[in-house]
Amino acid sequence: MKKDRKKMWRRVLEFIIAVLLGMILHGLVRNLVAEADAKAYEFIVPDVDIEYLSSADIQDMPLQVVCYAKNEIYARHGRMFQSQELTNYFEEQLWYYGCISPSEFSSSVLNVYETANIKLLSDRESALRSGGYVLDQPGYDFSAVYQYIYGNISYEVQNDYYVFPDSDARYLSNADIQGMSAQELCYGKNEIYARHGRTFRSLELTDYFATKSWYYGSVAPSDFNSAVFNTYENNNIKFLTDAENALTNGNGYVLDQPGYNIYAVGISDYYYDDDRLENDFIFYDSDTRYLTDAEVKGLSLQVVCYAKNEIYARRGRIFDSQELNDYFYSKPWYYGRILPEDFSSDVFNKYELANITLLDGYERALAPNGYQLY
Repeated sequence: MKKDRKKMWRRVLEFIIAVLLGMILHGLVRNLVAEADAKAYEFIVPDVDIEYLSSADIQDMPLQVVCYAKNEIYARHGRMFQSQELTNYFEEQLWYYGCISPSEFSSSVLNVYETANIKLLSDRESALRSGGYVLDQPGYDFSAVYQYIYGNISYEVQNDYYVFPDSDARYLSNADIQGMSAQELCYGKNEIYARHGRTFRSLELTDYFATKSWYYGSVAPSDFNSAVFNTYENNNIKFLTDAENALTNGNGYVLDQPGYNIYAVGISDYYYDDDRLENDFIFYDSDTRYLTDAEVKGLSLQVVCYAKNEIYARRGRIFDSQELNDYFYSKPWYYGRILPEDFSSDVFNKYELANITLLDGYERALAPNGYQLY
């Protein structure tokens, strides 16, 4: 009897251990998948604005990659390029927002890390080839750059976007779909299904989603259960279906027509809407110009505090305050990656330092102890 009881408990323990191991392995796999998805939005050198590169860091970079990495530092500050090759490359990157012409760009926006890293990369480029990499040569492509970033992944990043990246996390609005074609609306609607692994009877949709690295079709249409959708997804499917039907007299976009073009579908204008993007900041350009007293005067205590911390947030700082974390994580441009204790003010340029001082002064004038964050 005791032996039987021991055997029973041993089996229970073995079962528990197996379940725990399964959960751990599942978590590891999910992390790896998430990491792979995140690569679609990586920089050539992600931390070039917060640490000094070394010769060893760039030793294995091909000449073209060195040139792009150098210009990536300028691109992060919104610089546009005379080179069509660089323009085409950076416009494929989700993080890029070109708004400053080369003639108006000032190197004073660069911090000490960026300035040093540009020199290191420039010297390396010249060492690899006298005169550096020659831009805009006939037949140029970005395969060497993507190969460097992603290794042996064969997909092209420009085809890897979502139509609506966050259709599972918020309600879409009329502003999001303004100007979109019936085809785009149809793809955006089916993207919600694709995110959950649904396969498609339509060859057109199958071809389109096969170009996405995030897509893993595993559920046949007959086996798919709409119970997997959350409230946002259900609402957005109906919203997009209604919009699609409104454009087509109730018939919807007709799939699999001869000559269909899956590359006619890009990203919703929401993500390239200059006004919408600027409205996501309190002071969109506080890193490229001096703020004035007139702009700050009249702001509430809370807004002044948020505007000051926006300058830190733009540099990737995470906050001790839950209030600030909640606020900045609601912004599509924010990527918190640096803990407060690891953050250095050396990353700030002269505009940012002056604007922090200005905003902090106004905050203290409104309340000696500043705005009280939770």
